[in-house]
Amino acid sequence: MFKKMIKATGPEFRRLPALLVVACLALSTTGCGYFRNVRDDVMDLGTFAAGVIPPVYCEGFKPVGTGPIPPALGLYLQASDFCHAGLLYKSTTDIEWDRRGAGYTHDFRRKFGIGPFHHIYIQQQPIKANCYKIPYNELDGWRRHMDALGEPWFGTGAKKLIFKPRRQTWVWPPNGYELCGYGALRWYELGWQDWETISAEIAFPEPFILHSGFYLRAGFDPSQIFDLALSVIGLDLYQDAAYTWCGDYKY
Repeated sequence: MFKKMIKATGPEFRRLPALLVVACLALSTTGCGYFRNVRDDVMDLGTFAAGVIPPVYCEGFKPVGTGPIPPALGLYLQASDFCHAGLLYKSTTDIEWDRRGAGYTHDFRRKFGIGPFHHIYIQQQPIKANCYKIPYNELDGWRRHMDALGEPWFGTGAKKLIFKPRRQTWVWPPNGYELCGYGALRWYELGWQDWETISAEIAFPEPFILHSGFYLRAGFDPSQIFDLALSVIGLDLYQDAAYTWCGDYKY
């Protein structure tokens, strides 16, 4: 019976699946904002990175040696922004997916924590990355919007993809003499919308044969699943969409 129906409807019916595929491809390649926003929310589900520091690397056009022990050492575990455990120090060149940001970056980070108490310093220099990881571009309006959605406890914006450590100092009270200064990120270093991220990071050196260091990171934010489900039906729960329905920049 089904074959008779296809014959009765003619060749137009048989071409329908191909037409639907062509329509979907056309929408996805002409900058439809719906597809871009859903893509971003899919990427927001987690993070992954793999990196290496070779025995000699280029700083600008100048070759620099890493020394006998490459700067990659430690293990760091995190389950939300209030449960930390471990020590990590590393300076590697990474291929990374960091939520909706992705690319090829030089990443220096120093982390230590136990329970809710932690210190995190991350400084990234993008080599080749998407616009979410690079400042001063068409997404600056979106970044200002995310910063404006700050929370009252720590004054942190909704989503952080470009890390800017702030300088902190310890002083000797009688005369204000600076004992030491260091850089650190605020609490909710990823932004308060991603505070439930569960992640594991490991960095280890191989100083004997390759004289190199290696780094791996993997993480997942369960709270982003519901935001993604609503994004599929066109609802923006977290107000983090960067594009309008037609594909223009929203901010």
